[in-house]
Amino acid sequence: MYCIKGGIYIKILSSKEINNAISMRDVIDSIENYYLQDKSSDEIIPDRMHIDDEENTALLMPAFYGDYYATKLVGVAPNNTNLEKPTIHGLMVLYNRKTLEPLMTFDAMPITALRTGALGGLGMKYLSDQHASSIGIIGTGTQGWSHLQSACAVRKIDTVYVYNRSNKKLHDFISKAEKEFPDQTVREAKLPQLIINSDIVITTTTSQTPVLPDLDPSVWRGKLVVAVGSFKPSMQELPDSFLSAVDEFYVDAYSAFHESGDMIRAKHFGANENNTLSLKKMIEEQHHPEKISDKTLLFKSVGIGIFDLITAKEIYEKLS
Repeated sequence: MYCIKGGIYIKILSSKEINNAISMRDVIDSIENYYLQDKSSDEIIPDRMHIDDEENTALLMPAFYGDYYATKLVGVAPNNTNLEKPTIHGLMVLYNRKTLEPLMTFDAMPITALRTGALGGLGMKYLSDQHASSIGIIGTGTQGWSHLQSACAVRKIDTVYVYNRSNKKLHDFISKAEKEFPDQTVREAKLPQLIINSDIVITTTTSQTPVLPDLDPSVWRGKLVVAVGSFKPSMQELPDSFLSAVDEFYVDAYSAFHESGDMIRAKHFGANENNTLSLKKMIEEQHHPEKISDKTLLFKSVGIGIFDLITAKEIYEKLS
């Protein structure tokens, strides 16, 4: 695909081309190394801009880092699910930071899927039991798939439980997973069954009301919940009954405390920036929770522009 800029045709890298150029494991390693190498002194990461148009949201996410500037423009249309269309569309452009010349343009959907999946994967790598072997995925869209990929990249997963309101999407997801991951058992499950049988529970919906059921707090003990769907205050995937049971909260970035309805609500149950580790601190301190089997853990991801830039940078440098 091509677009015209200043009379010049600029190639837009497609989803297939992006996924052929880089793996989920590559993105996980790139984001982890970004924090381990501590080269963040020259970065600029403004808060992303949210523009709401009724139920739809436009997001503008710029970032500067190293020799690069990148910006991602994304539209999120939750009702596209009813139209059997993806809920996320967008473009991303990587520029030369010094001259601001465009270097490469990308379909933003696979970039978003890769970096969001990688963030969840890092949450699982640092926070879940190293012997975790089962995951439950709630929501079978793009992020449900990316988190299946990332879970398998950081843990030896043998059983996957899947829940989705749409039976067609659910069965399409299971069929795809069985082909891509033939060594795993992939099963449809009702929510209580999914939660009880999973070591790691992943929520990937844009719901404005909690998708997890109210369960006895003891059910959550020893589990990690990775929540990625809620990215604005009106969205909340996690019920109060779960948030009140969480022993340790973690976030990919502290912007989650004002962007996500889940973390805004979590503040009522004692979560704040002073007692919650960010992904940066988790990696720099090589933090792994103690006595995981006795705790309920939450990793909340909202994503920031630097993660998109790192992903685009890796692809550009691999292809250049």
